[in-house]
Amino acid sequence: MLFQNRFYRRLCPAILVSIFSLELLSGCAVPAKKQTGDGSGHLFTISLPANPKSLDPQIATDRVSKTIIENLYEGLIELDENGQPVEAAAASYTVSPDGLTYSFTLKEDRYWFFDENENDVVDDGESWQVTAADYVYAFRRIFDPNTQSPYAQRFSCIAGGKAALEGNADAAQIGVYAKSDTQLEFTLESPCAEFLSLLASTAAMPCNETFFLQTKGKYGLDQRSVASCGGFYLRLWFYDPYGKDNLIYMRRSSLNVKGRAVYPANLTFQIRNSDADVAADFEAGASDVLTTSIWKSAYSDPQKYTVTESRSMVLGLVFNPEVETYANENIRKGLSMAIDRSAIGTESEGDIIGASAVIPPAVHSGGKSYRDLCPENDLYDMEKAVETFQKGMEELHMQSIDTTKILVCPTLMNCEHLHDIIQTWQEVFGFYIGIEEVSESDYWKRMENKSYTIAVCAVSGTEDSPASVLNQFRSGNNAFYYQSKRVEALLDLLPACANDDQLRQQCDEIEQVILNEALFVPIFYKNQYCITASVNCDIGFDPFSGALNFRDAKNFS
Repeated sequence: MLFQNRFYRRLCPAILVSIFSLELLSGCAVPAKKQTGDGSGHLFTISLPANPKSLDPQIATDRVSKTIIENLYEGLIELDENGQPVEAAAASYTVSPDGLTYSFTLKEDRYWFFDENENDVVDDGESWQVTAADYVYAFRRIFDPNTQSPYAQRFSCIAGGKAALEGNADAAQIGVYAKSDTQLEFTLESPCAEFLSLLASTAAMPCNETFFLQTKGKYGLDQRSVASCGGFYLRLWFYDPYGKDNLIYMRRSSLNVKGRAVYPANLTFQIRNSDADVAADFEAGASDVLTTSIWKSAYSDPQKYTVTESRSMVLGLVFNPEVETYANENIRKGLSMAIDRSAIGTESEGDIIGASAVIPPAVHSGGKSYRDLCPENDLYDMEKAVETFQKGMEELHMQSIDTTKILVCPTLMNCEHLHDIIQTWQEVFGFYIGIEEVSESDYWKRMENKSYTIAVCAVSGTEDSPASVLNQFRSGNNAFYYQSKRVEALLDLLPACANDDQLRQQCDEIEQVILNEALFVPIFYKNQYCITASVNCDIGFDPFSGALNFRDAKNFS
């Protein structure tokens, strides 16, 4: 099946209990007694923690919006489970020897659908073929200043992209061309190792110009301003911020199942107010799937649950830039070097392990684990930690450090894992640091207002890419006010990396600069989880964007 080549992690149990009879079916372990039919036709129900902000692929950044977009649209390229590009709406592609020209042939059985009269029938005038011009228009929108797309910098490798970003050229002049309805061409400023992977992001989904203009500025913002070209179409989008029965209802597209199978009949997305509401729905059996950062041992029974885990997040300490003590680089470095990360996570049931780098193990490069190709260095050195910390104290003319607390959000991690680190600091450096647990809403308010001294903060990529993770350290891209001219300059060079080796070398240099500055001190690699009942298979999960894709989802109840 085509979807098995996707980047999304497959929902399959990690452990099979031998006393039960299990059999592999469609890549998933399902109790044998429940293997009936092909798993198609199910009406999946999914709870979302918020209303989508926008269903415009060239704008949307939040995981809720991306989940809906993934099921509404289909792009040229997808990534398989090893992060390797594979064709989706593209039938084939070629790359010129100099790496500057990418030529795509589009499949001719992909269609737009807008159910104008809402009768769930494809009537005259309600469907039209997806063409190369739709991709050209999408990329022009990315570089159009009126769009204010957050993805323009990531695609600045396209010829004319930088000039358009700087206001020195029109977006219509970028190097994206429709040679015919089915022939699409990209011209780059310089070879870009990540270009195909970038085309797998939601930002690279097509946009039909005629339909876009008809929405009169409301594109992607309501039910009547969305046309689909993927496995499902939007049947209902109802949201009342003061109401309770908010939902998005999607149905299988009869047009696009001819070219690529779509297994569920319908998708119902229940719009809730928080992640806690979503978890409660799943526990009550009112939702088919749960994505979460919090591991519960209740989900460990493979006869009941299918769990996909991905170590796609790094949790680290960040310091208030306005607090003089921790503005000192040697104080921060001393604290970092005093952490024995090899001892972290032994009682976490595999939820966390110690982190000595910024890019997490789930990230791929060239089809392999980035961390296997670029091993991290052990930061632990107690003797040097004491020496460095003392140097910082002398620079500040201080004899001791005031008691403070680490700001932590319990929905991000189990705060118990910080105690050993804090105890070590107390014994070695002679000052006390406590833990302050606050709600998620209070956490973000405190971060925004800089009302903290030290805080635990999460870093991950928006896609499976080392560059995507490191771009979170670009000024304005993070919640902890990280700024570094050196890192910024190195990040600007990433789009010009011509091959995977150059990209890894550049990423490694950036990572080392971040570690040496110690403005972000990595401590934990953290799992992200996608959990469903064991009778469900092949739900696509992107642990970086947080998106779910149900095109291949099957149910064997």
